[in-house]
Amino acid sequence: MHMKNEIRKEILEKRKNLDEGFWIEKSIDIQKRLIKEGFYQSATTILIYYHFDREVMTDIVLSDALNKGKVVCIPFNDWKTETLIPTRIYSEKDIDITKKIPQPFEKKPFLPEKIQLAIIPGVVFDIYGNRIGMGKGFFDKFLKTSGNILKVSLAFDFQVMEERLPVDKWDQKVDIIITETRIIKPGE
Repeated sequence: MHMKNEIRKEILEKRKNLDEGFWIEKSIDIQKRLIKEGFYQSATTILIYYHFDREVMTDIVLSDALNKGKVVCIPFNDWKTETLIPTRIYSEKDIDITKKIPQPFEKKPFLPEKIQLAIIPGVVFDIYGNRIGMGKGFFDKFLKTSGNILKVSLAFDFQVMEERLPVDKWDQKVDIIITETRIIKPGE
């Protein structure tokens, strides 16, 4: 556990200090890569986080998905139960961006089993698809019960380790990681 927190802290620090120009430019590259992928194009229902701090931005994907008529959900975080509730939005105006973690203004639960593609945030990843998040387990709990969703994460290169991360048995893996230079598909 200790190791995990060390790694999380180190990468969060690195991410926090990202140059704004780099953050914006690489976020655009990463989002464009995602939009080109067949699995994204064919997904009709997606769950996607709305970025905060210096996470890879999701604004381009969000508006692309809405424009293409996809069903778009973003996480509503229920802090009491520490669970994530996918909530459908119809436009960017449905998102309260004044919150530390942007989320829909109102909770309107959407059936997790209807979601085909989930864009999952994370702090650190490895090339085997392991992920370390912020430590609250919202996404892990959600993914454990959500069945057959394709799990994709957007990350900057420095967030992806070549060596295996110390993870716990409840940590959920992701299927694909997209960075500014590569697309990693651990299962293949």
